[in-house]
Order: sequence, then structure tokens, then C-alpha cells
Amino acid sequence: MDEELSKMPILSVSFDSLLSEVKKMSDRDRVASMIKISYRNEEEIDGIKKQKRLLMEVLPLSSGKNRKKILLQLVMICSNLDRFGVTGAYLEGLKWIEMLEANHSFSQKEEWQVNEMKALLLNERGNQDEFLPIWYKLLKQYREADRPEDVGKCLLTIANHFVMLEDYENALPLYKEAYQLALEHKSIELQQVSGIMLIKYLCGAGYYSESLEYYKKLNQEIVFNLSVQNEVVKSYMELNKPDSARIYLAERSLSDKGDKIALNCMMAETYTLEKQEDSAFVYLDRAVKSYKEKTKYYQGKDREVVLPGYFLSTCYLFADLLWKKGKVQQANQYYTFVEPLMKEVVRTPIQMEFQIKALTNFSSFCRETKQYEKALDLLARRDSVLQTYLEFKAKNDKKNYAERLKIQELKHELNESEDVNRINTHVAAICIFLLVISVAATFKSISMYRKLKKQGAVNYRLQGMIKKCDEGDVPESHSASMDQYELLFWQALHKVRDEQYFLKSDLTIETLADVLNTNRSYLSVSINRFCDKGFSVWLNNFRIQHAEQLMRENPSIALKDLPEQCGYATTGTFVRNFKRCHNMSPSEFMNKLLIEQTLPKVEKTFQ
Repeated sequence: MDEELSKMPILSVSFDSLLSEVKKMSDRDRVASMIKISYRNEEEIDGIKKQKRLLMEVLPLSSGKNRKKILLQLVMICSNLDRFGVTGAYLEGLKWIEMLEANHSFSQKEEWQVNEMKALLLNERGNQDEFLPIWYKLLKQYREADRPEDVGKCLLTIANHFVMLEDYENALPLYKEAYQLALEHKSIELQQVSGIMLIKYLCGAGYYSESLEYYKKLNQEIVFNLSVQNEVVKSYMELNKPDSARIYLAERSLSDKGDKIALNCMMAETYTLEKQEDSAFVYLDRAVKSYKEKTKYYQGKDREVVLPGYFLSTCYLFADLLWKKGKVQQANQYYTFVEPLMKEVVRTPIQMEFQIKALTNFSSFCRETKQYEKALDLLARRDSVLQTYLEFKAKNDKKNYAERLKIQELKHELNESEDVNRINTHVAAICIFLLVISVAATFKSISMYRKLKKQGAVNYRLQGMIKKCDEGDVPESHSASMDQYELLFWQALHKVRDEQYFLKSDLTIETLADVLNTNRSYLSVSINRFCDKGFSVWLNNFRIQHAEQLMRENPSIALKDLPEQCGYATTGTFVRNFKRCHNMSPSEFMNKLLIEQTLPKVEKTFQ
């Protein structure tokens, strides 16, 4: 009987008879049978609810170990119901945990189980002050107990929370640790999950090469989801490797997995960004035809097919290309095709950014083609989306910043509690160490002060000389008062900055030294002495400043053309140096400029 009960599904038609059968048993057998049934994995919400009713039926009859088992299962069931979105399930689960903690002692394994479920239920409240300490404590305990799978689970959970706060700086090291742990212990599932997270968020943080490295390490059969495909293609394009992106998309398209419509859209976009109209049209046309065929098929089954969101970026960019080539009618068709997506209510910042760009370009197109009423309608919609976007970002940034500060305090408190014993036992050694450091720092400060004082005097003279040189030639008396390094640095600055030698993509320190009739060593020393930078960084700063100026003067400038206009031989080098200077990619900087330039118009509209 017990074995049959443990295997039979809890169906609605059999539930009453099951209760009837259970009530005929002795109390001991009834409790044992219900515990066994509650352990079975129910996939439907109704089955989970019935498991809960069965346990509630025998809870008053239980005591000791059986009562603890039932309470633990009730917590687990409430956690499962919470995942199904049942209102109040997490509060009920926390109530059972309180009862467990008040009346029962736990083994180490049971304590871990209870704390994990408690943290998961507290996550629902969104109060990190309560659930993060539990995860950090579990992480420490699992490490000490050498439980790699549980360590990986904690790392992923904490990292996911950081991602929710858009704090990639703290999330990425945790994902990397989880991935390394998976390799060491040959945990395929952990390797796949952490690997996918690394592909997505390394790309999101601008580490495109590293993102691709993890993609190549993973089993290719598991990375067919659309978000991963987007990140891989984006990484290749940002690294100026469109052919690699297309090879990747072609392989995906030939396989049995993956959304063919999405793959064709992404393929078309790679050609559009390179202004290859004919190739882009071929793939975009395939995507549109596939969508129409799918719509027709489901209409016959009385099912509606919604236009996929990934059409928006592909179509408006292609329409922009057609417009610039004077093909107004065709451009209007593609703009109009995705106009519903431009006006659709969306929730994520990325979707809003796409809408803002598309609405801005479409309204400009309508103004040029004298569709003034439509242009005004599109601008009004754009301003509404932009207002929502700015409010969302401001609110989210404020919330995320506050929560990051709380996490820093929490980590500090946890570290303090763990280190207090070690500090007490090693206080004498630490004091001696600090004394040595203090003395060394004092001497270092004196040395730095003298050096900076001397450097400041030299820089003051140099700046004055440069100012005069901007107005005319350097007086011979002034030139004679400078040492050879000062004079050489001014000559280099004049060539690179004033004569715009930084725009030469083949400029090296050797070629500049030849122009100045000196050698590489003297030039390198002079630049390091007066800029505290190497030649490469010094040169790239001028190029990035020029790029920023071009973008501010023309926010619609094609990013593809910027590297060449700023003296870069490759797009990858340009992007890497831009991120070094601005901590964001050129495309993100352009979005920021667009918002900054549009915001006054929005504010005026809402006044």
C-alpha cells in the first residue's frame, strides 16, 4: 500500500479516495505514508497543493523526528508554491521555519537545508539585509566542508543578485570562481550555467574577447538561446570581426536548433552595419517571409502571432541605410513595418533605448519626406518613452547604488566578525608592521613631495612656454632656459597636438623621433617625465578627445567611420582605448549624448 501511494499521481478524481484510504490507517502508518507521498516530485501546482493538504492532515498526529520531517517538507512545498507565484506562500514558509527553529535541533545538513530555503524565501521580500548574510554564511561553511556543488550554488545566487543591481564588477569574479570550480570537479551543469552567465555579462560589461573565449570553451549544443547568440554576435562586431559573426550565424542557421527568423535578422544587421545593402536585404527578406508564413499558419489555427521585438533594430537600421542612399519608398516600408514595435509598451531599458533611436530616426525621415503630422506623433511618442526611460534609470540607479553601499557594509561586517580572533592573536605583529609601513611611507612622502615640487616648477614653466608658443614662436631666451627634455617634449606636443600628427594611423614613437631629429630613448624619457604617461597612452588620449569632439558635433555620425577619422587602424583598438578613457563603449557614449541633447526638449515639452 505504501509503495502504491508513493508512486500514484495525486489526481483530482482520486484525491478524496486517497484521503479516505489514509484515514483508515493507524496514526503511525498514516504519517509515514504521507511523508513518503510528499517527497515525490509533483510538476503541477495542483499536485503540490494537495501534498500540502495531506501533510497538514497528519501534522497534528506527528511528533519528534516525524514532525520535523513534515515541517521541513512544508517549507519545501511553500518554496515550490512561491516559485509558481502563489500569493503568501513565502510568508507561510517562513512561519514553518520559525516553528522548526524554535522547537527542533538540526544536524549540520538539515541546518544548511533550512538556511537555504529561508534565504530563498527572503529573496521574495527583496530585503538583502536579511538574505545576503545567510548566503555568505552558507558560502563560508560549504567551503570549509569542501562541498563544491553547494559552493557553486551559493556563488551563482550571490552573483545573480549583483547582476540585478547592474554591479558587474562584483558579479563577474563570482561567476568565474564558479566556472573554475566546475572545471576542477567536472560539474557539467555548473560549468554550463556559469559559462552562459559569463558570456552574457562579460559582453554586457564590454569584455568582448573574454566573452568569446568562454563561448568557445562551452559545449556548443547548450548555447542556442537567443540572448547568448546576441552576445556572441555583438562581441564579434565590436571586435571588428563581422565575417566571424556571420560564420557563427550560418552554423546556427544550418543546425536544427535556434530561431531561424532571429538568426536571419542578426545576419542582415551585420551586413547593414557594413552598408552592404544587397546582402542585408537577402537575409532580412528571408526573415520577413518566414514571419509571414508563420503568421499565416497560426491564423488557420485561430492563434495570433506577435511581431518579434528583434525585428525593430534590424529594420530601422536597414531603413536608415536605404534612406541615406535615396531609396525613400523602400525605407518607408521598413520603418512602417516595425512602427508597432516603436510604439509598443516595453519594460526594460534596452528595449526603451532601441525605441528612442528608432522613433528619432523615423521622425527625421518623416520630416524630410514632408509627413509632418506623423513626424510630430513619433516625436511625442519618443519624448514619452524617453521620459519613462530617464525616470526608470534615475530610480533604478539610486536604488542600486543604495543597495551596493549596504552590501559593502555587510561584507565589511562579515569580514570583521571572521577576523576578530585572528586580530587579537596577531595584534603585536600588526602594530610592528604598521610602524614599519608608517616610517617607509613618511620617507616616501618626503621624496614624492620633493619630486612633485620640482615637477610642478618644470610644468609651470612648460605651460607658460606652450601658451606663448600658441601665440607665436618661442623666444630664444626662453628656449635656452629649458633643458633638452623640456624642449623636446614641447616640440613633440606641437607636432602631435597642434599639427594633428595623432590622426596618422601609422604614427609610432620611432617615426615621431625621426621627424624631430632625435632618437626613441630621448623622446620616450621626455614624454614620461612631463606627462607621467607612456607614448601610446599619451597619443591615444588625443585621438579619443578628437573622437569625443566629433561625436558631440554630430551625434548621428556613423560609429564605423570614427576609428579611421581619429587615426586608428582598427575598430578594436579604438573601442578599447575609448573604454579606457570613458569607462563605456562608443555606442553607449553616443546614447548618453542623445539623451543629454534630447532631455532639454523633453523638459520643455512637459513644462
